[in-house]
Amino acid sequence: MAANLYYNRIVQLNVSETVAPEPNRLQQTAAVVSMGGTTIPSGTTVFIASAVDFDIYALPHYDISNASWSAGTATLTTTNPHGIPVGHTTQLQVYNCVPAAYNGLFTATAVSTTQLSYGIASNPGVMTGFGTLETGPQIWLEAFNYEWWAQGNSNTGYYIYETGTAITSNVYASVGEYILENPQTIYNWQFLPGMDTDYSNGYALFLANNALTSLVKFYLPVTATSYTLWNTTKNLRNTFIMLQSPAATSAVEATELDVTSFVHYMTAFVPSPTNKLPPSQYTYLNGVTAFEPLTQTNINNFLAGNINFVATGAEGGISNTILVPGKNLNGTPANVAYSVDWVQINLNTDISAAVINGSNNPEAPLYYNQDGINFLQQVAVTTANRAISSGLALGRVIVTALDGDTFATNVRLGLYAGNFVINAVPFTTYVASQPSDYANGLYGGFSASYTPQYGFETIVFNLNVTQFA
Repeated sequence: MAANLYYNRIVQLNVSETVAPEPNRLQQTAAVVSMGGTTIPSGTTVFIASAVDFDIYALPHYDISNASWSAGTATLTTTNPHGIPVGHTTQLQVYNCVPAAYNGLFTATAVSTTQLSYGIASNPGVMTGFGTLETGPQIWLEAFNYEWWAQGNSNTGYYIYETGTAITSNVYASVGEYILENPQTIYNWQFLPGMDTDYSNGYALFLANNALTSLVKFYLPVTATSYTLWNTTKNLRNTFIMLQSPAATSAVEATELDVTSFVHYMTAFVPSPTNKLPPSQYTYLNGVTAFEPLTQTNINNFLAGNINFVATGAEGGISNTILVPGKNLNGTPANVAYSVDWVQINLNTDISAAVINGSNNPEAPLYYNQDGINFLQQVAVTTANRAISSGLALGRVIVTALDGDTFATNVRLGLYAGNFVINAVPFTTYVASQPSDYANGLYGGFSASYTPQYGFETIVFNLNVTQFA
């Protein structure tokens, strides 16, 4: 049978494409800040997709070439420079030496570029078997990698950002420069133990990235001594301070880094209507040890300073280790700060995608008129509904079309309290007040107000007991 060579000319279809935006995964990114503990070039990052990937970049152990002991102090000499600034202290892990008394985990001081000294009460004798050693930048980076993958989610990797130095002021400066030059590429930044003692430079970095629009979070491990440098700093909304449990570091080897468990938790979480983000207070933490001894005085001091620590759920008859109090340094719960950033990120992504698609749709182009404003407002409504259904925002969505002053007054009076309200100043009202904006394609009439989801911290239950005579 012959093919039909007649082509229908009655209907002609014009086809356009609307491209769905890729989900913004900024909040699912994390970096650990290396202090010269890898072979990665300084000022660069490498993504670690599995536990074994770390081994590719980890700096090898330093070979020991000589050892001596005098008056309670052992001094080890390394074949190559160990990287610790002279006069600075560091954690020191010594392996495979003979006599074995040289081996273990110590606090050492760099007395030269190739010598490290640490305390050994009794003379261990002449070293006949030269082993190897690791310094703090290597030890704690390995502990981070171990703790990260101990959380059990093999689909969430992390970046190593190498600063190439163990000088804390230079480490902070390097991170600040990277964030400035590479905005919104990494959300969660974790520092290693030892960075907590440099309060002035740490505070300067954290304060420089403290705005609500900064879209970064910093995680700093502290000790039972160094936390007092930070517990009165109540203005840092993007900084999370967490105690390293004294019981977490054995005399044999450091393999636990408590704050990493929470960094992983926040990085791995992808909020959705079926996977709502819970409150950060009392979050289960895996592979960590509760802070001990934990006296009531400790608890009061830690909570008063918004210093996080690992506890257990024993009060609720639960044996799991949990996070307390789950707050950033300014007292904002970590999940609330996450919500504020999520709303910013997704409103930006969703509205930007709508504008781009609207400029490429000949059938229904997005114009700067009332219909265009209404359309973009509905895009924002969809984003707001996602925030509510994902456990990030409270209440329901309210849509308004008020002038800016009236809307601001209503917000101040609490008329929308507990809800997610999205206002769009009407086209004619806005253009009349801002005539030059229309010619420039600028519309600044959107406003929104919402309340993030909080959790319970303390329950007060009034109980009356009646006794019969």
